[in-house]
Amino acid sequence: MRYIKDYTSSLEGKCVLVRIDVNEPVDERGYPQDTFRIKKSLETINFLREAGAKIILIAHLGDPQKDGREGLSLEPISKVLGQVGAFEIKFISENIDDIHPNVIKNMLNSEVVLLENLRFDSREEENSQEFAKILEQFADLYVSDAFSVMHRKHSSVVAITEILPSFGGLVLEQELDALNYILNNPNKPAVAIIGGAKISTKLPVIKALESIFDNILVGGKIANEYIDEYGVAQNEKIILPIDFIDKERYDIGPKTRELFASYISQASTVIWNGPMGWFEQNPYDEGTEFIAKAIAENEASYSVIGGGETIDEVHNLHQESKIDFISTGGGAMLEYIATKGQLPGIKALASNNLDI
Repeated sequence: MRYIKDYTSSLEGKCVLVRIDVNEPVDERGYPQDTFRIKKSLETINFLREAGAKIILIAHLGDPQKDGREGLSLEPISKVLGQVGAFEIKFISENIDDIHPNVIKNMLNSEVVLLENLRFDSREEENSQEFAKILEQFADLYVSDAFSVMHRKHSSVVAITEILPSFGGLVLEQELDALNYILNNPNKPAVAIIGGAKISTKLPVIKALESIFDNILVGGKIANEYIDEYGVAQNEKIILPIDFIDKERYDIGPKTRELFASYISQASTVIWNGPMGWFEQNPYDEGTEFIAKAIAENEASYSVIGGGETIDEVHNLHQESKIDFISTGGGAMLEYIATKGQLPGIKALASNNLDI
């Protein structure tokens, strides 16, 4: 895969289409309630600004085809992104079909624009070549920097790479470096913690980790589903809860917390995705908080976390500085592990060799 930071020719005056991740939780007016992903996107944006490129940002927010457009415009995101980055961003609200290419071509070097929510157009999620060609007319090259959508076969992730010279961004490179280390060469003992829901999604991840990690600690709703389905662990590496906080099994119990912490404290590598209980409801967030603190306390380990609820807990406890890498991806992180890196967006980038 080619990365934009290794691009040897001048980027000055080049129109660069950049797929970023700003899919934060928003309030009723559409203003983000967190800026973790927004701040991460600044790394590639600032790199391109310093190189004198003309930067066209594209992104999505929510699922407007399912939930409607209200509150999902990227205009509030553009304001916050500009404030956090301390530079001006021009927001283009027109439908992408209606934007004249000269609006982009006439940009000044280092200028930044953000187009409206890609998912307002149903063609984005259809991986439409037609939609990709509309995006292509604005740019000389494409930079993919939204790891969280690499498992989606969408126009701004896959189809666009078939018609524009394409490169990975700075954030994407960091994501892949961290996860490839986890998959290929983790220091032992290596411990994975998998929680949350949807056992159908996470069971393949658990199976993939069995061949790499020494232990997989399973909590959350998937632990309940696993116990209901199998009764006992199907592999000696899998560690299931030994008690719960109540009969509804809404959170792991005190014995399980201590058991899981004993594995975490001895680990040289730790990966964590998914809460240990009904995270949104007190007191069922206590198991998740306990695990977050246990990971933070083992500062000698290399730790990687991902998933919205998992990241929220670490942020709430102000433990970010004690985690080695916080992934912007939840589902993408899990699918990357389950497929050993064979995500549609990653494969599309790796196969691109078009010249500018």
